[in-house]
Amino acid sequence: MPDLKLSIKAVSRKTGLSPHVIRTWEKRYRTVSPVRSGGNQRLYSSEDVEKLALLKRATEAGHSIGTVATLSVERLRTLVGGDAGSRGAQPILGSFAREGAFDELPLPSRREAAPAATPSYPAEAEDFLKSALQAVTRMDSNALEQVLDKASMALGQMRLLGELIVPLVEEIGSAWERGDLKISHEHMATAVLRTFLGNVARPIALHPRAPGILITTPAGQIHELGAILVAAAASGLGWKIVYCGPSMPAEEIASAAAQNPVRAVGLSVVHPSDDPTLGQELMRLRRLLPKETVILVGGRASSAYAAQIAAAGAVRVGSLQEFSGILNGLRQAPPAG
Repeated sequence: MPDLKLSIKAVSRKTGLSPHVIRTWEKRYRTVSPVRSGGNQRLYSSEDVEKLALLKRATEAGHSIGTVATLSVERLRTLVGGDAGSRGAQPILGSFAREGAFDELPLPSRREAAPAATPSYPAEAEDFLKSALQAVTRMDSNALEQVLDKASMALGQMRLLGELIVPLVEEIGSAWERGDLKISHEHMATAVLRTFLGNVARPIALHPRAPGILITTPAGQIHELGAILVAAAASGLGWKIVYCGPSMPAEEIASAAAQNPVRAVGLSVVHPSDDPTLGQELMRLRRLLPKETVILVGGRASSAYAAQIAAAGAVRVGSLQEFSGILNGLRQAPPAG
């Protein structure tokens, strides 16, 4: 009998993994390789589902997804509960041969079942933040990756961004300014977050007429974590992202926007907060961009430039929630022209 195929939503229900985590693990670690339907939707086999369920149990037991992602189903069974073949325990998903086999997941018998693993991650965003900062302080990129992966499972995308990533970026920036962290710490965190948020920002599919937003930092602003975060948030709202990295002069931003027509330009301003040239850059950018292109400026240092932002006809954004509201409003409004 041909192997049954499940949608990502059905897999999410069966495994307890969010669709976001399933897609992230697939793209970042190549955990499974689903086929595509005629409508370009992911379809997962029974073996895919079993492997994802096993990976969830392995990560809950404290294993990093990066170290177990490529293990076979057989190896994962052994890892999370002993050798299923030699001990007689049933596979997590049992047999899929009968109709309705997805209604309930069969479990190992009570005699053979291993003690339930206690989740190795805390439930609150504050605890994730503490663990992430400790990993950054230790320069432990693997630990930081593990915290982010587990947080994405526990919190979901919007809470992950608003309650963990935003304060993490702010804390790293503040610690760097105080001298508590070195630039090497920030570079390590940036590298990990760039990869992690890059996967978060990669949507399954976009509407052909999805609005575009160009995201960067102005010339002289070399800290790009805020920009990467904004890109992930905008992608989650269905926007097509044109990401240009940090420290872009106004002319380069305008040129990129001309090559990739966008409805908005998002600028992250983190440090320094007393750059005398920033106002000039914003004024120049406003002149170079089409008048209907909205310029959004946010970030930890943006309040220090409120007057310059207003003078340039740009919009200062005070929070991720406000940014989301502005993008939703722009999307509902018909494009000018």
